[in-house]
Amino acid sequence: MAPRAKRDNQTEDRALIGWDGIRFTVPGDWNVTGVSADRANGYLKVDSPQTMFLQVKWADPSAARPRTLAGMVTQMLRAVRKQPEPASDSPDLRPTLEAYLKETERRARKQRQQFDCKIRPQTSEAGGERVAVHFTWTGGGVGQGKIWRCTTCRRTVIAQVVGQGKDPVADVAASVFSDMRDHPEGGWTVWGLFDLVMAVPQSFVLRSHKFLSGYIRLEFGDRREGRILAERWGLASIARKKFTIREWLGQMGEAQKHGSEYADVTANGHPAVRATGRVSGLLATLGAVRDSLPSVRPATEYEACAWECDETNKLYVLQTWRPRGASSLMGDLVARCECH
Repeated sequence: MAPRAKRDNQTEDRALIGWDGIRFTVPGDWNVTGVSADRANGYLKVDSPQTMFLQVKWADPSAARPRTLAGMVTQMLRAVRKQPEPASDSPDLRPTLEAYLKETERRARKQRQQFDCKIRPQTSEAGGERVAVHFTWTGGGVGQGKIWRCTTCRRTVIAQVVGQGKDPVADVAASVFSDMRDHPEGGWTVWGLFDLVMAVPQSFVLRSHKFLSGYIRLEFGDRREGRILAERWGLASIARKKFTIREWLGQMGEAQKHGSEYADVTANGHPAVRATGRVSGLLATLGAVRDSLPSVRPATEYEACAWECDETNKLYVLQTWRPRGASSLMGDLVARCECH
């Protein structure tokens, strides 16, 4: 069984951040302030309440869109045959790092600050899975980070902790980098931010996201396996008002739209409501067919689960659409959604 989306070895003063396969822990009062939904060239920023912040950038050649017809055909054939991208020789990371630091130096010069950096020799890490180069810099602030390439997922990642001279940048960097992961494990991708921690099958990619005060929405899709929609409301007792969980699921979710049948269940120790239905109607069915292309198996089987976590006063709704005959994901999704 794939690992749950729990905060591994986490204490109360650490928070798990997970985004598109990148996963690490930060001090508990740090929060995500910037993300990118581009799998090929990702970006993630996490800020402290004071002056420190963490930046992570990555390039994923396997997610890049092909620029030629031949490249498109090759990528499609690999996807159908489930073949990995061809391996390449170990790269020289220094040119990429030097270009990155050159941009940092330009910003320091604009502030009329003297810039100095130190780049260590390239090393092998994580039992040979990574080739890495560590660096530090000063000038308009203090930064400590590293760039590496993972031989498993072929991503090139550059991460750094930045602060001012009085900040414990080195200590925070050592703590963050000690457990940072750069690709999914066990076939599931962990997503974690704003105290939401969940996991979806690795084949599902992020289609859209929305972060509002008291509300998080993440939508994932796989053209062969369907769609997953995860939503979380804060201050559940106020957001839900006088609605029951069943009424909330029917009105705020799509359970009512799909003619669902309801059942009372338990989710992570809380009373919950589960709904099962089916996409019907010409326009809705055509939309499901369109979303599944080039697959010929539209996701028409609907399933949802909603529950309120009394410990955190938050409301969770998970919804899935899958092709007819495909196995249900709902049980695993609920088990991997951490609510308290």
